[in-house]
Amino acid sequence: MKQQPILRYKNDIETAYASILAPYATKIPIANSRINSEIVRDAENRADFQRDRDRIIHSLAFRRMMYKTQVFVNHEGDHFRTRLTHSLEVAQFARGISKSLALNEDLAEAIALGHDLGHTPFGHAAEKVFSQKFVEVGLPEFYHNEQSVRVVQFLENRCPETYCGLNLTHEVREGMLKHNNDRSGRYPELMPDIPCGSLEGQIVKIVDTVAYTCHDLDDGIKSGILSRNCLENPDIMRRYRDIKEQINDETGITISYDRQNNNLFISELIHWFVERLTESVYQSLITNNVSRLSDVEHLAAEGVSIVAFDERTEKLFKNLKSFVAKSVYCTATVQMMDAKAELVVSQLYDAFFENPNLLPPDQKYKIDNFREIDGYKELNDVTSRARIVCDYISCMTDRFALDEHERVFNPRVKI
Repeated sequence: MKQQPILRYKNDIETAYASILAPYATKIPIANSRINSEIVRDAENRADFQRDRDRIIHSLAFRRMMYKTQVFVNHEGDHFRTRLTHSLEVAQFARGISKSLALNEDLAEAIALGHDLGHTPFGHAAEKVFSQKFVEVGLPEFYHNEQSVRVVQFLENRCPETYCGLNLTHEVREGMLKHNNDRSGRYPELMPDIPCGSLEGQIVKIVDTVAYTCHDLDDGIKSGILSRNCLENPDIMRRYRDIKEQINDETGITISYDRQNNNLFISELIHWFVERLTESVYQSLITNNVSRLSDVEHLAAEGVSIVAFDERTEKLFKNLKSFVAKSVYCTATVQMMDAKAELVVSQLYDAFFENPNLLPPDQKYKIDNFREIDGYKELNDVTSRARIVCDYISCMTDRFALDEHERVFNPRVKI
């Protein structure tokens, strides 16, 4: 008998997909998962987490990540990773592990694609500046993961006549917030003091670290920074020999600092870590008798994450992270870029904070009318100004921040 064509809409898609997921996977959002109610079209052909993923991809913040620093400032080279390529890589790893464990790939992908939307220009250097400025006016420190939630909850203008932000599900926002351990306690509805209540969110947290550690090592090699540091600094050479031996003993993979070599070993190393993580999660599910999603949530409420490396792999990974920190992040080239970034961001912040008339009209309007705008109503004149200036600068790309700094401080630049 001839097979009839299949046409599925939202409920059919979610039902069919749920049938192939593990019982401890997040199949659909909880009731009232979105802050604002929405009318679902009769012919909606996407499940809720698919819609979240699409809204993130179509957002301005997502496109801006193309020109935001991962380790090397954008103009340093075309082939270095950016926040955008990093987020795509995290999404790839998260989907792969989720598929192996019969978890919700759409949820994992949405969290991964959105987890760094709140990152500042120039990477963590600007984050440090904003934290200092916030503390000076009595605000909690600035954390990029909290800013990511702020972006999708307040700053994006998908449907300004109806609501602020992208109106994403609770599950996606929680995963975005909890991909990093640094939290000030903002967004209490997302329970910031405990691990993520979904396995998909827990997976993104770990693979984010795997991705940036291994890929920052890769960029450090391709830039020539690692080879120069190894050849000119005996301490770094010693650390390199130690981690090379540890990795080879544990994985059989041989790493190299030579930028002329084919860095295929980076892919092999990532694959090894992803395999170990997948196997570790599988064993942890068995050990903790996890048979449904509520088991994952109860363990999270007790501070227990199911997703983690086994002890031996965790030790190796920590040693690798320490090596990358000492041999790439803490070296002169990267530190000089960070120092310049801190200067640019600090000067821009001070100029806008002290004289809001320098801000563009839409930002000046926010300062004059902050009590009417969601995300600022609970603040006072000083803290709202700090928050608005931070929101404006943190959304900038590297190149826009540099151009804005020139416009504000260079008298030869035409306005």
